[in-house]
Amino acid sequence: MVNCGKNPSASMRHRRRLHGQRGAAVFIVVMVLTLLTAVGVFAVRSASLADVAAGYDREASQASLIAQYATVAGAAYLASPAGNTIVTNIHNATPYCQSNMGVTKACFKLYSAPIEASTLSSGNEDLFETSSSSLNANGKTVADFDIELTDPFQSGSLGVGNPTSPVQITVTAIAQVQQAGACASPGNQTWNAGQQMVRSYISAGNQ
Repeated sequence: MVNCGKNPSASMRHRRRLHGQRGAAVFIVVMVLTLLTAVGVFAVRSASLADVAAGYDREASQASLIAQYATVAGAAYLASPAGNTIVTNIHNATPYCQSNMGVTKACFKLYSAPIEASTLSSGNEDLFETSSSSLNANGKTVADFDIELTDPFQSGSLGVGNPTSPVQITVTAIAQVQQAGACASPGNQTWNAGQQMVRSYISAGNQ
């Protein structure tokens, strides 16, 4: 009997070859899609990290400006009668101060609350803007500062020990910017805070 059709073995080889080509094409398509997905995920992650880094940079800049602001506000407060009392008795104040690095030396911690009260009484102004601002955008961030007064010594042309000589003081302002309500939930450790320190020297009061 004469077989007028195609060679069965050749036909089978042809089908196997086509099947192998289709398998290779599917593999290449899957690899390309996987690569594109990885590139997309990396791009999204990079954009997210860039936003986070920009937020940290903004937070650090705000904290630095607040520390400088605290230095000026603290110097103005020390020029008031209440501040003169602090300057007069600073040699006897020895609480723990971060700027003293654990060494027991004369130090007075000045918090923002009395400066806030003095600002309200003298100029009817808040120490920080309470409405929405670049600092407190949409009410999501808060700022505060502490001032540490250390290393007092009498200075001036009249010489050391002269009762009319002003006192030079090292002023260390420690400012912090953090999420609003972060301190209200101590169990939540997901928030972060930006902190900056500024050190300056002032002469204040008479002793």
